[in-house]
Amino acid sequence: MKTKIYLNGSIVHEGKACISIFDRGLQYGDGLFETIKAHDGKPAFLKEHLRRLKAGARFLRIPIKTIEADIKDGVIKRLLKANNLSKGSARVKIIVTRGVEPPQGVEPPQGADKSGHAPSKDTTPTLIIIAKPLDEAYIRQLQTKGVKAVLIRGYAPVLGGFKTLNYLPSVLAKAEAKKRGAFEGIFVGEDNTIKEGSSTNIFIFSKGVLKTPPADASSNILPGVTRQTVIRTARKIGLTVKETPISTKELFTCDKAFLTNSILGMLPLVSVDSRRIGGKRRAMRKKY
Repeated sequence: MKTKIYLNGSIVHEGKACISIFDRGLQYGDGLFETIKAHDGKPAFLKEHLRRLKAGARFLRIPIKTIEADIKDGVIKRLLKANNLSKGSARVKIIVTRGVEPPQGVEPPQGADKSGHAPSKDTTPTLIIIAKPLDEAYIRQLQTKGVKAVLIRGYAPVLGGFKTLNYLPSVLAKAEAKKRGAFEGIFVGEDNTIKEGSSTNIFIFSKGVLKTPPADASSNILPGVTRQTVIRTARKIGLTVKETPISTKELFTCDKAFLTNSILGMLPLVSVDSRRIGGKRRAMRKKY
C-alpha cells in the first residue's frame, strides 16, 4: 500500500506529493522538522513538539500561524487513519519550509538582495506531514540489548538547538558511526565535553546523580522532548538531576548511561569507542 502524505492542506498519495524545485527547503535547507511517535492514532507530546517547532519558526522568522492551526485541527489523526495507522505505533514527521521563491527571471524589487539567499516576503510556508508504521520489535531489541556509540569530533551540532533542515552534521555523524560499527555518533566539543548524539540526547548516572549536558542558548544542544520528560520524571521520583557539562572522562567512568529520543524512548548505552560503559544493564522499556 502506498503512503498518503499531507501536503499544504490536502492528503494525497505519495506519488502526487510534489513540491516546487524553487522551494527554499530544497534550495537552502530553509525550514524545520519535528518527528513524533504516535500510539493508536494519537500523536504523543504533540504540544511539546509544536512548542519547539514554533520556537524554531520564530528563530528563522517563518510565519506558521496557518500551519499551526492545520496541525491543531487534527490533521495528524486524519493522516494516520488514511494510512491505516489508527492502531499500533507510527512515526509522524512534520516538515515546514519557508516556501517557494518567486519564479526565476523575475527581477526582484529595488533594493532587494539579488543573490537569492535573502528570503522574500512573498513566500508562503510549505507544510508536509508523513506518517509511517514503526517496527516495535526492533525498538524493543535496542532497548533490551543497548546500543554502541562512537565519539565524533569536528562536527557542529544542530543550529540554535532547533531541528532545522540543515541536518548534514547529524547525517555525517550517523554515517561515521555506522562505518565504525556503532549505532550512534556522539558529538564532542573542543573543551572535550560531550554534547549530544546525532539524533539523541545523552544522560549519565554517577554516584546517585543523573546528569545531562545543558540545553541552554549557547550550547546548540537540541532540547529533546523525551529528554525533558526524563528530567521531569526523575525529579518527581526523587532523583537528583543536574544539567551540567559532562567530560568524556565522566562518560567513561559513570555507572550507567543512556540515550533518548522521541521514537526510540530510552536506550541503554553499553559502549563508546569500544570501551564498555558502566556495569550490567537492564532493559529500558518504559515509554516516554
